[in-house]
Amino acid sequence: MEKKIVAIRYYNVWFYLHVDSEQDMAKISYLTDRINAGEQVVMKDIYQWCQGHGIKYNSKFVYRKDFPLKANIWNFYSYQKARRQWNR
Repeated sequence: MEKKIVAIRYYNVWFYLHVDSEQDMAKISYLTDRINAGEQVVMKDIYQWCQGHGIKYNSKFVYRKDFPLKANIWNFYSYQKARRQWNR
């Protein structure tokens, strides 16, 4: 299988999930279907889901012009705080 990346956005944060097998794709499809159906997930949920299912990922904060400056600052702070907790 050709390696692929699936992107999931949570406000200002993009999660890039690495698809290394058909099994990974099935797991990720299940997660994206749940999100698309309206299930409420937060950044921590996405991180824990990836950890629990053995899915490799990268994350990146992106400034959003459609958000107020204060929201971008708060979201960046929240992202940095979460990353520190994930890397413990």
